[in-house]
Amino acid sequence: MSYNWKRFWCPREGSFSLSDGGYLYKPDSDKYNIYNPEVVPFDSIAEIPCLILLGEPGIGKTSAMKAEREAIDKKVESEGDKTLWLNLSSYSSEDRLIHNLFENKTFVSWEKGEYRLHIFLDSLDECLLRIDNLASLLIDELEKYPVERLYLRIACRTAYWKNKLEDRFKKIWGKNEVNVYELVPLRRIDVIEAAEDNDLDATVFLSEIDRKNAVPFAIKPITLKFLINSYSKNGQLPDDQTELYSEGCRCLCEEINEDRPENARKLAPEQRLIIASRIAAITIFSKRYAIWTGTDLGDVPEEDVKIQRLSGGNESFDNNRFDVTVEAIRETLDTGLFSSRGPNRIGWAHQTYAEYLAARYLVQHDMPLAQITSLITHPGDPEGKLIPQLHGTAAWLSTMSDDVFRHIMRVDPYVLLRSDLRNVDNKYKETIIDMLLKL
Repeated sequence: MSYNWKRFWCPREGSFSLSDGGYLYKPDSDKYNIYNPEVVPFDSIAEIPCLILLGEPGIGKTSAMKAEREAIDKKVESEGDKTLWLNLSSYSSEDRLIHNLFENKTFVSWEKGEYRLHIFLDSLDECLLRIDNLASLLIDELEKYPVERLYLRIACRTAYWKNKLEDRFKKIWGKNEVNVYELVPLRRIDVIEAAEDNDLDATVFLSEIDRKNAVPFAIKPITLKFLINSYSKNGQLPDDQTELYSEGCRCLCEEINEDRPENARKLAPEQRLIIASRIAAITIFSKRYAIWTGTDLGDVPEEDVKIQRLSGGNESFDNNRFDVTVEAIRETLDTGLFSSRGPNRIGWAHQTYAEYLAARYLVQHDMPLAQITSLITHPGDPEGKLIPQLHGTAAWLSTMSDDVFRHIMRVDPYVLLRSDLRNVDNKYKETIIDMLLKL
């Protein structure tokens, strides 16, 4: 089902606020746009000559551009210019691409004319999987034409965008004429619309989402669909927070594009989820902000972990071991769990994904309580208080391990209270309240 959503974009290295209860905070409001000054609709960036539009799987890039197409075509034509739209997902040969793009009647007419041409290329990442030299091919061809009259828009998955291609574009158009934007999550009003279009009581549905701490899944189209389906079937979302996050994170590890080449995926969704859990544990407990995916030329930020550092050894799925290679890490980073942090940098699309998966990793690997507590406890605190930045992960651990729950209740019970008890199984809630009342 498609919705009449208005989507927004943010500079790749910019930031956006989800302070509307976890939803995107009103970027189109004159009163509240101070909270999201960098977040803009497409028409605000439409005059940028070379525009790269990124987004993780399931965020809705293709749908967003389809929704804008009619308005874009109308505006461009009113200015005496032309548009050319191509979805690259089905291209497997450079000859066909050259024919449909550079030998297209619209393109040939533009070359001979004086007006501007706006080219929209969707699913570049899928074409890159089929045509090895696609980046060089595009550059070699584009350099032949008057780019001062050419407006290029490329949509691509975040993890597959080639920074070398971006650098070449800057040489062609100029450094200040090339910009990279990323599609941001949904607003509260978007989720309300989706609920109503699916014949749900939007007020009750959003209340259930908030009660089950499921907003991080509601703000993405792919997992919003999962929530709507689950709620429509059962009249509520799963009571067990761990089950809800397990299913939601697994959903983000699914390949949503059925037309994507088979060689693009070597792992099962469950294997990607296991590797994501490893990445979560490393980034959460070593306080790393992003994963560096490029070559180390001495410019890796201190708060990043290099992708090679995450690989090595193996993990277990369905009683079978599988190797965790750099390629497996890259495949996992190309899921809805992650988003861009700038050139050569990938980070968590939402902090709660990382907190849940980090806890999951420790428990599934049967880490002893002493080791777990050494990770979450402040080493300089004689009372054994928990590290503030790890309160979310500690709350998740308490839902998965009775030993961890008892330890936290003994040394720092307010951590679970400050988490609004939403990450704590129902069976523990009354016990927590009783113990806190006795303090």
